[in-house]
Amino acid sequence: MNKTIGLILVTVGLGLTAGFGAFLSPDYRSALLTEGEATLSGAAVDAAFEEYCASREKNNSGARDGCAGSPPLVDSAQAETLSKVGLIEAQLAALASKEKDEVLLIDTAMARVGYRLALKKSLKLWQKVEAAETQGPGARLSGWLGSGGVGFGFGLLFLVVGSWICRKAASSEAESETPSDDGPVDFGVLLTSVREAIAGLVADMDAETAPTVDALEAYKDRLEEVQKDEMARLCASGPLVQRRYGLQGMASLFSPLSSAERKMNRTWAALVDRHWPESMASISGALHDLEAAQTELVELQSSSD
Repeated sequence: MNKTIGLILVTVGLGLTAGFGAFLSPDYRSALLTEGEATLSGAAVDAAFEEYCASREKNNSGARDGCAGSPPLVDSAQAETLSKVGLIEAQLAALASKEKDEVLLIDTAMARVGYRLALKKSLKLWQKVEAAETQGPGARLSGWLGSGGVGFGFGLLFLVVGSWICRKAASSEAESETPSDDGPVDFGVLLTSVREAIAGLVADMDAETAPTVDALEAYKDRLEEVQKDEMARLCASGPLVQRRYGLQGMASLFSPLSSAERKMNRTWAALVDRHWPESMASISGALHDLEAAQTELVELQSSSD
């Protein structure tokens, strides 16, 4: 039950911290909105310009003001030196000066007016953007705290409390585990049992002068019994060993133990293949690794006492 409550708190905490953490300070959010509107106004300017050029072409008014490959209102070299506001102001000034040079049909004149109005609207927005002051990290943080800091704090609190509850529940479960005939028992007892069984197997195999097929089958059966019982339970004790000796202690034990398990598997395969020399080499190596694991266990127990 406690673990379920902890998981619920962690889930709620993650949602709150993610949601409120994505908040922006009001001033910064307002500045971003203004900049976004100014950027989008460029699309309206482009659409009005295309409509103006299309009207000139339709009424055979000639190519001017950047239409149909004619020189633009502001040449590219000058445009590169201007800010966004300066460029739009220069375009408006050039457009106003050229309006006196020609007489247009009504629809073309109205299209040019629409183009000029789009430029003016864009100019106002970019003036707001360039006039806005840069907001520093401290101001952004204080603004965010005012808008989303409380919700983020509650979410962080739920995360910490939920994690603590889950950790306590896991520790309680580990402490309540009791050894049984079918479950993991003391690591040292199991390791000693496996080492003695493998040592006996090595001694019997080493005494063989001319092993028969029946003898190889018998050794294989004995090895299988150790692998399926004590060795399997020994490997299952990993989490308990980690809780008792820590991650580094578990690694020092399971490094030689894993090597021993691999060599026992290789011994089994060699016995199946009737490869006696490889069987002897592998089972002897497994015994050596098991003895190394026992040595590591003694050192860990001495340091923990």
